[in-house]
Amino acid sequence: MKYEALKHQGKRGNGSTLEEVGEAAGESGKTVQRYIWLSRLSDALLEMVDNKRIGIAQGIDISFLDKKAQDWVKTVLMEIGASLSLAQSAALKEYGRRGELTLPMVQYILSEEKPKERKVTLRQDKIKEYFPEEYSNEEIEDVIIKLLEEWKRGKGIIQGGGHEDAV
Repeated sequence: MKYEALKHQGKRGNGSTLEEVGEAAGESGKTVQRYIWLSRLSDALLEMVDNKRIGIAQGIDISFLDKKAQDWVKTVLMEIGASLSLAQSAALKEYGRRGELTLPMVQYILSEEKPKERKVTLRQDKIKEYFPEEYSNEEIEDVIIKLLEEWKRGKGIIQGGGHEDAV
């Protein structure tokens, strides 16, 4: 895909080059762009993305670093066995952009305790009976959040012990 995108760089057809290449590959133009950024990773870091040891978004952030900084990231990740959060990869990218990234800075950023990242996805087949067909994803999310807020107020939720308990 990268080859096709680069081969057509600067040329215009019916749409943008990324969109055309993505369409030919059954992907979106944005996905093609992500793959191109990922191709700028060192082989070792790209393998970590392929093995899902590093997320795609984190890999894209790291791809903005020069080869020396990428080697530091790989070495530190291997040494401490850490995973890479979005906040950490964004910090590495920003320090790299400003030319302030050093090996000690990489070690510090990657050794910071990460807050638990939580993502909840509800499958359509589980919620379709509750929402009209014409509701957008944003409208569905708004309804769910409002219901959760009402539930929290009505139940008197207290936090403790790493989980929420109703009283």
